[in-house]
Formats: sequence, C-alpha cells, structure tokens
Amino acid sequence: MSKLILGLGSNLNEPVFQLQKAVDYLKNHFLLIKVSRIYTSLSLLKDNQDDYYNAAVLAETDKTPLEVLDIIKSIENSMGRIKLKKWGERNIDIDIIDFNREIIKYENLEIPHNQMIYRSFVLLPLLDIVPDYIHPVNNLSLKNMIDNLSDDYNIKVLNDKSLFL
Repeated sequence: MSKLILGLGSNLNEPVFQLQKAVDYLKNHFLLIKVSRIYTSLSLLKDNQDDYYNAAVLAETDKTPLEVLDIIKSIENSMGRIKLKKWGERNIDIDIIDFNREIIKYENLEIPHNQMIYRSFVLLPLLDIVPDYIHPVNNLSLKNMIDNLSDDYNIKVLNDKSLFL
C-alpha cells in the first residue's frame, strides 16, 4: 500500500459541509488514516472571493497516482464542481499533494504538488497529519517550508476539530 496525502479546499456552498462530503467520498476509495483540522485563508488572488476552507487527508491506497487522479476528479464531478477560472471559487478542490514521498511527473500530474511550498493552506494542515514530512525534492521539513513562506494568506485554524473519518 502506498501513502497518499490529499489537500482539500472549498469556498462555496457551505465549505465545511463540502469538505466533509469529500472525505465521505474518499472513504469509498481509500483507507483514510488521518484528517487535519480545518483552516481558513484568503483566496490566492486576494480578491473579493469568500475565504477558503482547507484540510489535508493522509490515506493508504493500492492505486497508481493516475488512478488516484481519476478518482478525485470523479469525486469533484460528483460533487458538482465547475471550474470557471484558475484559482477561482469552487465548492470543492482535491489535490494530490504527495504519493509515497516519490517524485512523479506526468503531463497532467506533478507530485509532490509543485505549488505546495508556497501555500500556508497546504503546509499547515500537513503539520497536523504528517508533522515529520520531508519534501522529496528540496529535502525541507514542514517547519522549514512554513518559515520560508512569503505570505500566509491570513490563515487561521477554524477550530480544534477535524473532519470525521
């Protein structure tokens, strides 16, 4: 079984409900081990979008990275995701952040997620579920990556509760 880390995000249609619904869908396909607390942050564009709600999930799978990608795209579609613009509002976004700490590059998939080191809303939830994580490309710890952030997007913990497994 491979270790899989997924990032979840939402800023539309009751975001906490959307995140929990995504976790419920993910349970049908993967062995979920741990889910982070929920964090809120500004949008990447710092525009007039509602705040984003983010979480991270640690899971195990016997699927390949491309099979995982197909599954999460199917879940997003089942949840009614419509992508209007890059970094635009959405009811759900599920990203593969890491797969077995391997470096993987396909035309439509790069693992580890190539923007994770710049995003507090990815790194802080990871600290909840894999505090010892070392980035396989730059060999930095989560603490080092967090310390190197140029912008934290006003991230806050929603509360100390995580989503339900």
